[in-house]
Amino acid sequence: MIRYIDLVLVIIFIAVAVIFTAQNSKLVNVKFLQFESIKFPISIIVFFAVIIGIIIGLIYHFYVVYKIKKELKNGKEKIWPV
Repeated sequence: MIRYIDLVLVIIFIAVAVIFTAQNSKLVNVKFLQFESIKFPISIIVFFAVIIGIIIGLIYHFYVVYKIKKELKNGKEKIWPV
């Protein structure tokens, strides 16, 4: 049953992503300090921002898990805050 729920959620996510991409095809530049990118559709920029956020979140998550496991292995009582 859980597999079907996961499948439905993935299908809904893909449908939302496709609709977002179709509706946001306007070309924009990204400016940061003195740097400016070439023109990309806004949906691509949002997609890359989400991917970068997921990667940063995963790195932080694995770092926290590593610290907690290390503290538990060493027998320390204080686990949180890291």
